[in-house]
Amino acid sequence: MMSLRDKKLVFLGGSGLDACAIKRARELGMVTIVANRFDANRSPAKKIADESWDVDFSDIPQMVALIRQKGIDGLFVGWTDSHLPFYANICKEAGLPCCGTPEQFGILSNDKRKFKELCRRHGVPTVKEYPLTLDFFPEDLAKIRYPAIVKPADGSGGRGVKRCDTQDQLVSHYRALHDAGATGVVCEEYIGTKQEIFLNYTIVNSVCHLAATYMCFDSKRADGTSGPAILHVYPSSHTKRYQETVEPKVLEMLQDVGLENAILSLQGFVLADGAFAFHETGLRMGGGQSYVFTQKLNGISALDQMLEFSVTGHISPPTLGTADNPYFSKPSVNYYVSLRSGRISEIKGFNEMRAMPQVLLSSVYHRPGDEIVAGTSLDSVIYRLHVMDNTPEALARTLEKISHTLCINDSNGQEMQVERLTRERALEMILAS
Repeated sequence: MMSLRDKKLVFLGGSGLDACAIKRARELGMVTIVANRFDANRSPAKKIADESWDVDFSDIPQMVALIRQKGIDGLFVGWTDSHLPFYANICKEAGLPCCGTPEQFGILSNDKRKFKELCRRHGVPTVKEYPLTLDFFPEDLAKIRYPAIVKPADGSGGRGVKRCDTQDQLVSHYRALHDAGATGVVCEEYIGTKQEIFLNYTIVNSVCHLAATYMCFDSKRADGTSGPAILHVYPSSHTKRYQETVEPKVLEMLQDVGLENAILSLQGFVLADGAFAFHETGLRMGGGQSYVFTQKLNGISALDQMLEFSVTGHISPPTLGTADNPYFSKPSVNYYVSLRSGRISEIKGFNEMRAMPQVLLSSVYHRPGDEIVAGTSLDSVIYRLHVMDNTPEALARTLEKISHTLCINDSNGQEMQVERLTRERALEMILAS
């Protein structure tokens, strides 16, 4: 990587994920600025950046004027789909590097329907979709098999996604999403296997590299029902079959879109017969921050690559002896510690957990005093932990230790974790990946 010292980089947004990127940018010697309309209490990244702008970044002319006035070298958008159109337009007007065009973001981040249309043109298998409009034509409703999934076309993080078991539920949720301002609503077949697979790509000089793969597993509530995601397990055992059967079509598809330097993720299901069906993608950094693992194992960080691109317009080729390799040599997980409904009163064990050598990164989303509304989205997650160990058995023991080291109580002194992991339960998920 070329020297990035004293390069000025503006971050749109200011979440905890952005704070991680800002910390790394400062380590590389960059000058960091956060631009948004929120104060530091609502924008954690403003507290650690070198500078902040209290500005509405949807005001493109104002942003361009500030960029020119301040001599800014680049813009960075990491994890929020809704920021991407503003990012693309600001970069275009200011003449700054951009990892995608408005059209590419529209297909690969902001509209699930357009993504699935692209897949179908290139023979990439997708989850079956049921055509539906607010007219709710009887002939359309008659084709739907229940349960079905209804979700916003522009949503992310599981927000707005609902399983509907009846026509009344489906119509009600469809209307609710439309009334809430979703740009479109998607109705899909419900995949009962819940074998979710994620694939992370880096595109460097128009060449696509598969960097990481993982499977998603849900937590189990006390009543036995499925809760929010609890583990993302790397690597997926389905990686080789995916590369042999589907990846050639995916690479052809991405080449057709014309990506040059970018980060992209694919999300889908492994079906009961071993086939794949995809339903979502993102032309942005993945929330799982898989670069934490790839940096440790392969010496390559997608975050570093995108920081470099943001201020130079290119990505340096990997150094000799390093290469993207999705077949991780050590089992690794994103451990999502989700909470049931209630107000957080007391947290114990966090510092002890964070000091464990197997915990590579701990991201914090809630603190004492916060009110949690339980659901299936990421909003109920208090910690996302990057954990790596030498063997599946050792990793399972570490996860059990983490889960029982943490104590998160509500105002009644009751434990709030949706599920406390045991070694047996953790190992079951790791081996099923």
